[in-house]
Amino acid sequence: MSEEAIQDTGSQEGAVADAAPVSFLESLPEEIRNEPSLRTFTDPGTLAKSYVSAQRMIGADKVSIPSSSATADDWREVYTRLGAPTEANQYELGKDIPLEDSYVNSFREHALNAGLNGQQANVMMDFVKSAVTNMNDNFSQGAEEAQYSAEQELRQEYGQAFEQRLEVAQLAANQLLGGTEIFDEIKLADGRMLGDHPDIIRMFSNLATQIGEDNIEGTPTEMIMTPEEANRQLADITRLDGPYGDRMHPQHDEYVQTALRLRDFL
Repeated sequence: MSEEAIQDTGSQEGAVADAAPVSFLESLPEEIRNEPSLRTFTDPGTLAKSYVSAQRMIGADKVSIPSSSATADDWREVYTRLGAPTEANQYELGKDIPLEDSYVNSFREHALNAGLNGQQANVMMDFVKSAVTNMNDNFSQGAEEAQYSAEQELRQEYGQAFEQRLEVAQLAANQLLGGTEIFDEIKLADGRMLGDHPDIIRMFSNLATQIGEDNIEGTPTEMIMTPEEANRQLADITRLDGPYGDRMHPQHDEYVQTALRLRDFL
């Protein structure tokens, strides 16, 4: 072989080596090369995986989505195939549900109408449980705070007579109503029982005063003054035109001592 022929052969081999490799799409037959569904594949391996997956789906149990004109029965069939029960009482929602049975049964009916399967229904019930528990906790905390606030209000109002006024109010309510069970049975909107409301306690305490302690069985013989009562008496006894304001008056010292005792109730 001549030297020129050898050089020519070498130049052709170099040209082949320098040529760009043919892409996966360009290696396909021309009639399907521009198919949009094939543009996502970059190599035969990914195409083969997609084909295998598609073949598996062909044999799988598929659910067709009903059209916009589908009836409730059409959708019911879909829900059933997706795992929804055919009867509301087939939902197993677990125990310790903080709801009355009527509400739980209503939840089951709504879950069935919504087409929820058992797992979905339990997820929703877990949310309901959490919401109700938190609401009850907040309600209980609010009731305790309201009760504490009412007690502090009455302690401020009655002062040293607080415990006694509660006792007198209880005695008056028991005698006038024949019992006080109603106050422990009626719950107010803020969570307190009726008997814990300060206005109820004031009302029966005032009724006891109007009726007269002697007419209420069990009433203490000596009533402790409230700050308001002590204030009224103090204003009267410390008048400057009376013995308190006249150092030479024979009752001056007595009035001064009485004023000091009254201030202890304020």
